[in-house]
Formats: sequence, C-alpha cells, structure tokens
Amino acid sequence: MLVTLAVLASLFALLAPFVRVQLPMALEFVPMYQSVLIGSNLLTAILLLGHVQTSRSWSLGILTLGYLCTALIALAYMLTYPGLFSPQGVLGGNGQTAPWLFFIWHGLFPVFVGAYAGSYRRPLPAHFLRLGTLLVALFAALLVLLCVRGAPYLPELMEGHRYRPAYRWLGLAVLAVTLAALWKTARKRPRAALDVWLTIALAAWVFELLLSCILNGGRYDLGFYAGRLYGLAASLFVLGAVAIDNIALHARLRDTFEEMVETRARAQWQSLLGSVLRQLPDGVLIVDREGRCVMANDQAGEMAASFARQEADGQDGPATMLSLLGAPVRRAIAGEAFRGAQLESQTRDGRRVYAVSGAPLRDAATDLAAAVIVLDDITERTEASAALGRALDQTRYLIENTPLAVIEWDRDFVIRLWNRRAEELFGWSAQEAIGRRIDALPVIHEEDAGKVAASIARLLDSATRYVKSENRNRTRDGRVLCCEWYNSVLHGEDGQIDRVFSLVLDVSEREQAMDGLKEADRRKDVYIATLAHELRNPLAPIANAASLLRGKALPQERIDWIAAMVGRQTAQMARLLDDLMDVTRISRGKIELHRAPVELGRLLRDTLQTSMPLIESGRHGVTLDLCEQPVWVEADALRLTQVLANLINNAAKYTPPAGRIAIVLKENHGEARVEVSDNGIGIEPAMLARVFDPFVQVPSASHLAQGGLGIGLSLAKGLVELHGGHIEARSEGPGHGSRFVVRLPSIGAPPPPEAIEQLAGAGTRVRRHVLVADDNVDAAESLAWVLRSEGATVEVAHDGAAALGLFDARPAEIAVLDLGMPGMDGLELAAVLAQRRPRPYLVAVTGRGRQEDRAASLAAGFDEHLTKPVAPQQLIALLARL
Repeated sequence: MLVTLAVLASLFALLAPFVRVQLPMALEFVPMYQSVLIGSNLLTAILLLGHVQTSRSWSLGILTLGYLCTALIALAYMLTYPGLFSPQGVLGGNGQTAPWLFFIWHGLFPVFVGAYAGSYRRPLPAHFLRLGTLLVALFAALLVLLCVRGAPYLPELMEGHRYRPAYRWLGLAVLAVTLAALWKTARKRPRAALDVWLTIALAAWVFELLLSCILNGGRYDLGFYAGRLYGLAASLFVLGAVAIDNIALHARLRDTFEEMVETRARAQWQSLLGSVLRQLPDGVLIVDREGRCVMANDQAGEMAASFARQEADGQDGPATMLSLLGAPVRRAIAGEAFRGAQLESQTRDGRRVYAVSGAPLRDAATDLAAAVIVLDDITERTEASAALGRALDQTRYLIENTPLAVIEWDRDFVIRLWNRRAEELFGWSAQEAIGRRIDALPVIHEEDAGKVAASIARLLDSATRYVKSENRNRTRDGRVLCCEWYNSVLHGEDGQIDRVFSLVLDVSEREQAMDGLKEADRRKDVYIATLAHELRNPLAPIANAASLLRGKALPQERIDWIAAMVGRQTAQMARLLDDLMDVTRISRGKIELHRAPVELGRLLRDTLQTSMPLIESGRHGVTLDLCEQPVWVEADALRLTQVLANLINNAAKYTPPAGRIAIVLKENHGEARVEVSDNGIGIEPAMLARVFDPFVQVPSASHLAQGGLGIGLSLAKGLVELHGGHIEARSEGPGHGSRFVVRLPSIGAPPPPEAIEQLAGAGTRVRRHVLVADDNVDAAESLAWVLRSEGATVEVAHDGAAALGLFDARPAEIAVLDLGMPGMDGLELAAVLAQRRPRPYLVAVTGRGRQEDRAASLAAGFDEHLTKPVAPQQLIALLARL
C-alpha cells in the first residue's frame, strides 16, 4: 500500500508544475478513457455483487450501488461531452452540462465509499439490491435530466475550454468530500484487502481532482489528460482487488464442496457397498495387502469356477483366478488405480476376454487396507465391436470416398450425416450442416420447391421405400446445380420412419451438355438453312450474268452493268464468308487487331457515309451528335468500322420507312461512349440477352433482315470486347425502338503525325512477270486475264509440278499460288521456290483462312496470305506496292 501511494505521489509531484502546459485537443481520448472507466466500474459492480450474495453485507451492497451510479453518470458525461458526437453532445444541454456531470460523478463516488466505510450490524434485506439498483438508476437519470434540461439555469463553470472561478470552488468542495471519505476509509477497522485498495483508489482520486480541476487551467492541458489517467488507475486498483478476492472466494467454495462430497461418500460407503457388490453383473474380488482373496461376489465365483475347470477339477477357483491375475493384483495392492486391462482365457467353453480394473482401498489413516479387483466378461462385446468396427470402417470409407453426396436425416428432417462430397457440392461444412433441419438450408431452388415437396410427401408414405427425384439446387455461393436425388427410407421397429438416406449426384454438366447439344443442333440447322439461302441469292444473278455473256453483240453499257452486278454479288458472298471466319476466329481467340490511335468522331462520320445509301433508301432521318473535342481510342480502325457499320445498318434495316436514327458520341472519365438508337420495331425483353448470340435473329423482324446470317451483332460484340470495351442492347419492347451502346476506353490525343509522302506512281500499271498456279481452271484463267489487263506478263499452271517447270524455264518475279493443288501442293511448292535465287515474292490465295493456315503458309515461305475470294483490286494494289 505504502509503495503504491509513494509511486502515485511521486508521479503527482513530477506532473504538478506542468499541469497548465497546453496539449493538442484529442477528442478521441475522451471516449477511449470513458469506455474503459465505465466498463471497469460495471465489472467491479458485477464482481462485488457476488460478494454481496455470499456475505449479505450492507457495506458491500452500498459500494456496489456506488459503482453502478458512477458508471451511469460517467456514461452520461461522455454522451454530453461537447463536440464528441455532436456539437452539444448526444443528450443535448450546453457547454456547461458535461462539467456539472463531471463534478456530480466525482462527488457522489466518495459519498458512497464513505457510506461503505460505516459500520452496519443488521443483515442485508432480501430486495435491497433490486430496489437499490432501481433507485440508483432513477437518481442518476434525474441528475442527468437536471443537468441537460436545466443547463441554461446552472452556474457557468467553463468559458470556452478555460475554467471559471466557480469551477475551481466546486472542485475544492468535491476534494473536501473525497478527503473526508479517504480519512474514514483509512481508519476503518477491521480492515480487509478491499479496504486497502479503496484507500489507494481515493488517494488517486484526490490526485485526479488536483490535476484536472484545481491546479490546471482548462481542457486539453497536461492536467486534464494526466488527472483522468489517475482516475482510471483508481478504478482499476479496486477492480483488480475485487477480481483477486473473487478468485479466492471461488477456491474456498470449491474446497468446501469437495469436502462435503467426500464426507457424504464416506457416510454412504458401508451401506451401499454390500448392495452394489450383489447387484453388479461383473465379478468383484477384494484382496488384502498380502494378495489373499477376502471376499468375492457371486459373479466372481462363477468366473473362478470356470478358471478352476480350466486348470484341474477340484482346485480352488479364486486361488486359480488370483494366480492368473497376478500382475493386476500386484498393481492394486501397490496403491495404483487402473482400468481397461484385458485378460484372455481359453476355457472349455471357448475363448473368453475379460476387462480388468483395480483400485486400492485405504483406511482413515490413508494406509492401504485392501484392494478391489473388478472383472467384466467382454467376450461377446469385443467380438461384436470388432465386427462392427470393420463394418463401420468399410461404410465410412465408402461414404467419404464416393463421388456422390451422402446426406442422412431423421424423421424430424434434422441432418445426421453430411459427407465430404456434400461439403464440396453444396458449400456448407459438415459442422455447419449436421444438427440443422434439411429444409432450413437453402439448397432447394425456389422454383422446384413444389416438386421437392411432392417427393418428400412420397417419402413420408409408410409404404414407400425408395424415391428418385431430379431438381435444381442452390449452393452456398449462389450457384445453381441440377442434381439427381436417390432417397432410401429406413423404418424403425415401430414401423415409422427412422432415417432417410439420400445420395445426391450432380448432373449439371450433363444437363448443360445436353442443352448445349440441342442448342448447337438447332443452330446448325438454322445456320445451314440460312447459309444455303444466302449463298443461293448471289449465285442466281451470277448464273444469269454467265448466260448473258454467252450472247453476242452485247452493248458496252450492258457488259459494264453485268460486271458491276457480278462484282456486287461476289462482294456479298465474300462478306458472308468473312463474317463467318471472323466469328470463328473471335470465338477461338485467334483474331489479330492492328491498333493505332483513331479519332472516333471522324470514324463515325466516315462510317455513316458508307451506310447512307441504305439510310436514304429507307427515307430515314439521321442526327449525328459528336463531342466538341476529338475523342481518341486505341483501336483497329477497320474492325471498329465493322462494328459501327453493323449497328447503323441494323438501325436502318429494322426501322420502318421515314424513321429516325440518332448517333451520339460522348466521353466521360476516360471512357468513350457511342449510342446508336432508332424508333424502329424494338426488341422483346426475352431477346435482349440473346441478340448477340451467333445465328440469332429477332423472329418478328425476319421480314426486314434483307439477308444475312444473324452473326453481325455477335461479330460486333466479339470485336468490341477484343478492344477492351463493352456493348449492350436496350429496348422498352416491341414498337418502342432500340438502342445499342458501345463503351471503349479512351486515350489522350496523339502527337501530330509526320507528313507522309504519297506513294509515287500509285496509279502505275503492274509491269511484272507473274506465275499463277491454281487447280481451279476458271479461277486461274480469270485472275490471269485481270493481271494481264493491268500490264503484267502471266503464266498459268494447274498443279504444283507444272508450276515448278514453268518457273525453272522462266523465273517469275511474283508467284500467286493456291494451297490445295494435287500432287505438289502450294506449301511444298512455296518451300522450293523460297530457296531459289533470285527469290520470287510468294502470295498464297486460298480458301483456308484459319490462323493455323496463315502460320503454316508463312512457315513455308509465303510473304502474303489472302483468303478467297480476293478482290482483284486488292491483289493489284498489293503487287503495285512491290
């Protein structure tokens, strides 16, 4: 006690000269300090309550109520502290409310301690604590209400964060009350450990008042913080003392209880021992300190007779038994208690197994008086346990390693078994599932609840032994599974359901595969039918053109018209095939983008110009709303043009004549947003999620499609996502138009490009020696005629060997080769020509357009890979650049 007081006084002496040093305002200090203080006071009150119930002491009852009152007013002080939770505190009042509560709290606690230090001889009334707790709570509430509602009428104690003179006078009054309580507590006799620590706590209370109310200048100086730490120390001193005393009290209660139990056991020992020995189904032997049998019950006598028959007829049974029990008997008379030892004996009745237990018996002087040996015949139990163990091990192994989820639940729907596969399948661990009702776990899909209820009703039918069902289930993480449930019912002896054993098989992948196969088969049929239709459309005018060209004396304008028509139809076929190849490449992730900075507004204007013929044919009105500043994206301009042209063309096709089409470009927070909207036929809500699937067309708009395979939007979606963007379709329903929104990441404007000179002689003719090799005679000859019309010298071969012979006779500068020729194919021919000097420029013209085909042609030595049908001008422009 003296050491603690000396430490507190020394720290006070060091802090006193500096108490007016202003420190930073730390509002978080108040709730931290108050929370610990309130918790400490409440815990102290709870611990004191245990002492009160034990000793029924008036003093402890008053001290318990004092700590409760202090905790309540301290809580109100924290809730009214200005600026902590609100400008005037949570409970209201004004800037004077918290100081008044501070003095009420610091003045009442010493009063309660002083009352505790008084002498009370009468016992504590029965309802003292209940009534006292209610009165203390009402008293504390009344004080808080007085300080909050009567704040305007209370004398002012604070001026801002500085103390007024009234604050110090009130602090001196509270200090006087605390000193009086300290004096009374210090003189209390007889003195307990709690009294000592209450004395120390009141001393710390005095130091707190001096530091935080009298010597310092106001809030947030050194005295303000240090004084409150003294108050917290005072609370913790008493809490520690009460906690230690509680521990000692519990130890004393435990010792008393153990003594009572021991006394009662000794009293009943003699009366119960004889009855227990007679009724025990086990054999019981009592031996003295020399190991001689002094008593054996009837069951032990029968066991002893069995041992005697094993050795020799007429021999003493107990003596034979004790000879076999030599080691356990020696352990027991040596003072060791044991159990679970096993003894095996081969008798005429067969092999017997006994469980042997032993314990020493001591007299009042703790000297060994005798020892008791208990034998339990566990032969049948051992054999049954071994068989059951083997069966359980096999069953457990099968349950834990089966690919099926195993769930067992009883007649009350409570889960009793949940194997490892069930954990993996549904997401709940066995610990979480076992003990809960199976219908309390949200594993059943809400739309299948009726189907599951019907299955359960069938299971509850006493005549039903097995029910198979298939339904959807939900996992813990929200996934939906399709599962097959194989439910077997186990009935008890009363014929009622005892257990339901369910095996669950996840067939989600199988169902998805079946749905995928059905959808793929449907799309295949649609694709084949649509492709046949779309390819026949351009083939018909081409066939007609061929018939016209067989005629004679056609005027030049008719020939020009036929050529233009054939070019258009060929371009249409090429577009269909290119779209199909692009969709395939995108789905396999093998399409390549040639990115460069693109000004999106200019690209939109150019794309709109290319779509104007279709828009004008429908007499549509178009509005183009672009940003004032250029919007730049990192993109493949050609692929992005495909996307925008597809959206604009769709808006024109699926909008009735004289409709409205709006194209808007916006940029916001690094994202470019292009919207293409119309007031056309719209899209049904059920189709919004499917319009981007390949070969899908809105059924109600098929008469407006104007041809096509239904892959345009799928191609657009894949290209936008390859650019790191997103595309979505919106519509309020049929007849309300549609809107497609493309979002792309935008970039800053690139630096001005350097002036690029135009290629000289862009319009010059191709004056080269060209070798054309293709097993398709018409394709080879028509290409040769086109190149010759541009000034090239052309030789034609229809297989690889002939082409190699022509090249050896007259080396060509350029070789245009088909890959699928008979004999020596194009790849083999290119590998040979690539080794010749001078080396020709090798161009592959083929119907193979996969990424693997391009890689194979480049590996064989080709310089270019073009996919049929190749536009003649594309090939001429390529050769002109060489």
